[in-house]
Amino acid sequence: MAKFSIMLFGIDSYTKNQMQLPYKLDAKSADVALREARMCAMTFYPRFEETEKPDVEVVKR
Repeated sequence: MAKFSIMLFGIDSYTKNQMQLPYKLDAKSADVALREARMCAMTFYPRFEETEKPDVEVVKR
């Protein structure tokens, strides 16, 4: 397992405000961590729409 730092960039579809959602997750791969971050974003921010490519960094292996 590795620790990933993920930043999702997008807008709030209701207010049209720019949003940046940071997540730090433990996962087996970057794809799994990114999928989990997107699931969290959809759960807690249902109006969030991703507009840019996410920033994914490995913090610790």
